[in-house]
Amino acid sequence: MTLPILAVALIGCGTARPMPDFNSFAHRVTDNVVVLYWNCSRPAPGMVQVSGVANNPFSPQPLQDLEFRLYGVNVQGSNVSRARGSAQDFLIHTNDPTAFTIDLKTVGGEVRYDLVYSYMLELPPGGGRSLVAGGERKNFARNICAGLVP
Repeated sequence: MTLPILAVALIGCGTARPMPDFNSFAHRVTDNVVVLYWNCSRPAPGMVQVSGVANNPFSPQPLQDLEFRLYGVNVQGSNVSRARGSAQDFLIHTNDPTAFTIDLKTVGGEVRYDLVYSYMLELPPGGGRSLVAGGERKNFARNICAGLVP
């Protein structure tokens, strides 16, 4: 009886993803629940790509449905281009980072890129105590690709 339990435990341990090297990312933002790490690039003319990982280092409750909206903003402050994306995993458990990529087709004239990200955070089962309030969280990060060559 012990052998099958041990085998399942070892298989479960073997499927854990390795922690990424967070220092390999040029940009970082946190709202004290989720931490986003990313790099910006231009993989092709007329394209900006934001790729990185989202981590939940603080909350014992998993984050749900992390979504992104990336906006290209012109010198007048108007949104001239936009793209949407989501985290690879629907649930982001404690210290189990997940990847994300957002591809934005530029229209020309973008001088900065702003990011809106949102997710759901459920309260513990049974209405138990939590260090953070549950519900939808929405956050804004300005000029997330600072230093990206136009």
